[in-house]
Amino acid sequence: MKKAAIIYASVHHGNTEKVVTAMAHDMPVTLFKAEQAQNVDFSEYDCVGFASGIYAGRFHKSIYAFLKQHRHELPNHAFVVCTSGVGKGRYAKKFAGYLQTNGFTVLGEFECKGFDTFGPFKLFGGLGKGHPDDKELADGVAFIKKIMLTSI
Repeated sequence: MKKAAIIYASVHHGNTEKVVTAMAHDMPVTLFKAEQAQNVDFSEYDCVGFASGIYAGRFHKSIYAFLKQHRHELPNHAFVVCTSGVGKGRYAKKFAGYLQTNGFTVLGEFECKGFDTFGPFKLFGGLGKGHPDDKELADGVAFIKKIMLTSI
């Protein structure tokens, strides 16, 4: 089984952090907040995950900044995890494309709904209240197990 690092940003409601914490439970996965992963030796990891909530249609800026600064230190195999108020959409696939243009081989993508109170959604109680739920967390765990068993 591989060893993975997940670099993540989870800002407003902790949706993404809930998902990656569930993924890391009982798996050889180490979690790093993007802003705090500056002096990490990534040579011991077989693959790296990038996880974020969606902010104005994109991954959090700290993920892009981390990649710009540390791309040359990271394994070439990656996976993508994201949460958003709308749930499954095009965000994971879009970020996977960004990773591919930066030389990564993308092993998979996981996307689920998260509680979102950005902008006008706050006036209506938000989107995705109660998410990620237990089923989505279980789906995330199944996703990471599949990634960890995929041969590189």
